[in-house]
Amino acid sequence: MDRAISLRSALHMFRRNAAVGRRTLLTTIGPRFVEAAGYLLIMGLGLGTYLTHIGPYRYVEYIAPGVACSSVMFGSILETTYNAFSRIHIRRVFEAVVATPLSIGDVVVGEYLWSASRGLLYGAIFLIVMVAFGLVHSLWVLATPIVLLLGALVFAVLGMTYTGLVSNIEHYNIFFTALINPMFLFSGIFFPFDRLPEWAQAVGWCLPLSHMVAATRQLTLGGAGWSTVGHAAVLAAITALLFWVPVRLLGRRLLA
Repeated sequence: MDRAISLRSALHMFRRNAAVGRRTLLTTIGPRFVEAAGYLLIMGLGLGTYLTHIGPYRYVEYIAPGVACSSVMFGSILETTYNAFSRIHIRRVFEAVVATPLSIGDVVVGEYLWSASRGLLYGAIFLIVMVAFGLVHSLWVLATPIVLLLGALVFAVLGMTYTGLVSNIEHYNIFFTALINPMFLFSGIFFPFDRLPEWAQAVGWCLPLSHMVAATRQLTLGGAGWSTVGHAAVLAAITALLFWVPVRLLGRRLLA
């Protein structure tokens, strides 16, 4: 299968998805602000009254970067799971597009770009709310979008990989129950796992969300350094490792 990808062609797929997404832009963005503010208020005024600090940080300050990352994860991965499945199997968008000069690689990369853009948008909204609530304590926050984009790409590729494997939309229940939801709970968002058993820490650091959370927390609360670069490098490496897998899987399915 031809692996050649044209960024210009991939942008055609990105623009197609963006044009469709633009129709629901206000109903997509508006609730994200309410969700971010509500989450921080509930956690800060609720659980934060019982667990006031983790280390030198107020509890709400500690969890806010992680919740922002989880917003990126869900925003990105929903686009390359349920929404991409619909474009492939229900609306047959992929079949129509690959009948044009666009290759399956162009289409998949276009999906990556759209998915990552949506995830980054969700994360940016959460960061704005964090700034408004006074939960950001470092100018390194200006570099946070880079980490969020890398994380969004990881989950775009991860979601697209699973989509390339399934032919029934019900199979996503397994994916979210067995991987995504546990990752949300066990990636250092709500508690540090450095005091857990060593095997649990090893598992935690194998999860991409853990690295996005750690890097974002360092950039927003202070302490950014080479470890931040290392976390970002892990995210980039996972994306590179899985990048071609969905192209192969969907190529076999659509071009067979």
